[in-house]
Amino acid sequence: MASHWARRARGNVFMYHVPGSYDRSSLELLTDVQYAFGLPFYPTYEGRFTLEEKSLSLKIMQYFSNFIRSGNPNYPHEFSRRAPEFAAPWPDFLPYAGGESYKEFSSLLPNRQGLKKADCSFWSKYIQSLKASADGANDQQSALSEEEELPPGSGLREDLLGLSGPGSKAYSK
Repeated sequence: MASHWARRARGNVFMYHVPGSYDRSSLELLTDVQYAFGLPFYPTYEGRFTLEEKSLSLKIMQYFSNFIRSGNPNYPHEFSRRAPEFAAPWPDFLPYAGGESYKEFSSLLPNRQGLKKADCSFWSKYIQSLKASADGANDQQSALSEEEELPPGSGLREDLLGLSGPGSKAYSK
């Protein structure tokens, strides 16, 4: 989906991933939502989050608030070019090999590339080749049907045109 948006969008696309080891399913909220909204700092959840998770939450809140204000998680405002010192800048996701970068929401907030590329190869490679072969078959079939035109007045064309539409069937005893 990120590739689709990056190819067609006029703005920037930023992608992130939350590793499974940071999942807190007992709170019934996704981990990224918990960190982005500062759940580790709510008094109700005191003691459920480590200092490392609280620090991570502060950084993620900063990225998200920057993105909301400026459209870029790295800068607080469009006119500001001062990146935050707390982590490496969040890279743009670009729709070509080597540009598929994302931010990993783990303790050091590292930048990574090619998220689940092998898992998505079915969609990116097999489906594309299947569509290409289907398009080729359709082109070949339409070329054949043009070559095998029935001569006018043969009666066959009129009989075929009088048949019921596709999918409908007539049965008799």
